[in-house]
Amino acid sequence: MLSYFLPPRIEFGDGTIQNLGEHVKAFDGKKPLLVSDTGVINAGILAKAIEALDAVGLAHATYSDIEPNPTDTSITDGVEVYKAEACDVVIAVGGGSVMDAAKAIRLLITHEPPLEPYYADVGGIERIRGDMPPLICVPTTAGTGSEVSQGAIITDTSLRTTDRWRKRAIVTPFNMANIALLDPGITLGMPSALTAATGMDAITHGIEAYVATKYHPIAEGVALQALRMLSANIQRVYHNGEDVTARGEMLLGSCMAAFSFQKGLGAVHSLAHQLSTDAPIPHGVANAILLPPVMEFNFSHASEKYAEVARALGIDTTDMDSDAAGNAAIDKIRAFNVELSMPAGLGAAGLDRRKIPKLGADAMLDHCHKFNPRECKEADMIALFEEAF
Repeated sequence: MLSYFLPPRIEFGDGTIQNLGEHVKAFDGKKPLLVSDTGVINAGILAKAIEALDAVGLAHATYSDIEPNPTDTSITDGVEVYKAEACDVVIAVGGGSVMDAAKAIRLLITHEPPLEPYYADVGGIERIRGDMPPLICVPTTAGTGSEVSQGAIITDTSLRTTDRWRKRAIVTPFNMANIALLDPGITLGMPSALTAATGMDAITHGIEAYVATKYHPIAEGVALQALRMLSANIQRVYHNGEDVTARGEMLLGSCMAAFSFQKGLGAVHSLAHQLSTDAPIPHGVANAILLPPVMEFNFSHASEKYAEVARALGIDTTDMDSDAAGNAAIDKIRAFNVELSMPAGLGAAGLDRRKIPKLGADAMLDHCHKFNPRECKEADMIALFEEAF
């Protein structure tokens, strides 16, 4: 018996953020909490959300102390603001960190703190109920797809599992937003480096989900279509950030790729999750660097699927066997990394090589590699870090 969860209600189109107030009212909301960060505020995007609430006469509270890798302490602070301001709806306006934080804030509004019992690696899914306030997500980047995912990645500062902070996941179907507003217009000002990093994050989601070991043919079909859209547009938006049509395709492709990782992710993410707290290297950049060596590591177990990935990436594989096509897919990812000015390796991105043994051990604690097409051992994780260095 299989249980699949399709995405929440999605509204897509330039200007959809203007409907925000009406959606809050549809939930009988009187005072939403806007969760965001300083980058979104400085870009003028949060102001658009506030204008939409003002237009229908809604009061609001704002919590914007979300770090690039949100910590459990910032989550508890956000819960305090929600309760002190007597809010009744949560609105996330931002990238993956903001949306993940909003999910965790929403959880602790109705669940006893701290977050520790709700992490996936301690069986948290069994302890999470659906009695949480409505959540509206407005993604401001095209990469994480957190607006339709079941996961929230939080940096655990409690030191209960290791001698340093590490990323942990809260995974439940109840994490999905009630509504996702995909407005390509608010992504037009995204810098080229952020465009590249978030775009490669989405491509990594599609590839890792497609080859993950869970049985989910719906997700596989969505992953391949997401890769078609992302690969056809990532160069366009990198070189011309004002192309609203390409921005829209990236936003939808990111959303679809995130839906597809209901099927699972893989070793790239188990490795990359360690780097954003320890290097720190932005998650999308880490994914981009790690994806080719992990694809090579998996090749003996996934060559035929990588051949399908090649076709989705726009490669003409007519005269290629599956091995040649799969290798062409890896070459295409490397070519994307060069064109998008990704660092040449983890060392160039800022990783201290002496940390690799500890990072490899911690990667084994991450849940994502459990669905990797090839089983990973600690020595493999260390070797992959070294290869990507």
